[in-house]
Amino acid sequence: MNAMTQSREYHEQRLRAAIFRRAHAEPGSVNDRIPPQFQSCSDDGLICTVSYKLKPEMRNPMGWLHGGVTSAMLDMGMGLLVYYHAGFSLCPTSSMTVNFLRPGRIGGTLLVQSEITFHGRKIFHASSRAWMRDDPENLVATATASYMITRPPLSDPAAEESKTK
Repeated sequence: MNAMTQSREYHEQRLRAAIFRRAHAEPGSVNDRIPPQFQSCSDDGLICTVSYKLKPEMRNPMGWLHGGVTSAMLDMGMGLLVYYHAGFSLCPTSSMTVNFLRPGRIGGTLLVQSEITFHGRKIFHASSRAWMRDDPENLVATATASYMITRPPLSDPAAEESKTK
């Protein structure tokens, strides 16, 4: 069976493992410094929501969430979903457009919901939207991006984890 025909629990387990693997792959990297927390996924695993705690070091000179950090969070949300659906292949971002709609509040929690909108053999397209946990009606930012599969699939981190138990 491929990933598209599996249960929500299957997708949740593997997405959690993928997030952990990418966040801790390179200590000190952006993924390590701004680690996403898994929140939920759709039944088919094509939509995933992660959250980020907005810390003081993420602020811009005006005291709001820095636009570059916002972009990184959107990119990580989409990129992790692509990484999972590309069979744990590394897939660099080939293009990304971000729309900043309102400031993110430092001290709060930003939720990022990402969705695979197209996938082929070498390219994935995704979209993402972000909002503050306590203000879900007002988006902070949206993004669309393309990702290119550049490496062969790696091993499934959830399967590796279950082998060690």
